[in-house]
Amino acid sequence: MENQQPKNKHEWSDDLRETLGVDPDELLATIDSYMKLYRKHVLLQFPLKDALMQSLKELFERQYPGIKPYHHGWHVNWVFEAMETCGNTMSIDLVNFFENIENGNDYKVGFKDYEQTVQLFTKPYEAKRFSFDYSKVNFTAEQIERLEKEYEKEYQEDIAGFAELNRLRTEFEEVVRHVVDDFFAEQLETLSPDEMIHYRVIVGMGYEDYFEYSKELRDYLIVEKMQDYPGLGFHEFVLKEFERLKDVCQV
Repeated sequence: MENQQPKNKHEWSDDLRETLGVDPDELLATIDSYMKLYRKHVLLQFPLKDALMQSLKELFERQYPGIKPYHHGWHVNWVFEAMETCGNTMSIDLVNFFENIENGNDYKVGFKDYEQTVQLFTKPYEAKRFSFDYSKVNFTAEQIERLEKEYEKEYQEDIAGFAELNRLRTEFEEVVRHVVDDFFAEQLETLSPDEMIHYRVIVGMGYEDYFEYSKELRDYLIVEKMQDYPGLGFHEFVLKEFERLKDVCQV
């Protein structure tokens, strides 16, 4: 029997090309690209989003206990919809952030004024004492004393208010860190100081979204107790409310 020599790569490629009608190298590249996207989104981003959504829903219920008990199923749906939006945005940003670090890419792309962004989203809220130059006005000593007392009262109220805001944000950061640890524990441990700042920027932006949605949910579902509102989705309702209030202001 005549010995058959193993086919070389080019011969296998020719056979596959003839059988499949496609270039094998292009097919393998497509499969590789698909698997990378599958691992990134299906196996990583989507589970991270779901975990963040569930944890943020539980956080919202703790920080705004008046939401419970839920009176209608769509109340729960509103909360889930709002928290899913927060979780989705953060999961995309976090996955891209760690991917950029792994590949040595610039993770700050897209920020026009990065230093301002850092100040805005990573620094604690801080009360500032109001100062007024009385030399340019003709106030009596009694008027100045009365104004100073009012300024001090507002300053103390700001201190208390910002302390509460910082407490809420710290709770948010701890919840997010606990979830992210389940997906990126090793990467988090090896972040450089600058990379950790960017991680905090992402979480800080996530908190701004969470805080705004929480205020809306609190007003609509707790304060106004809108139990009989026809079941629009949360974002649809907010848009309609915005349009309604815009029309009212224009009257």
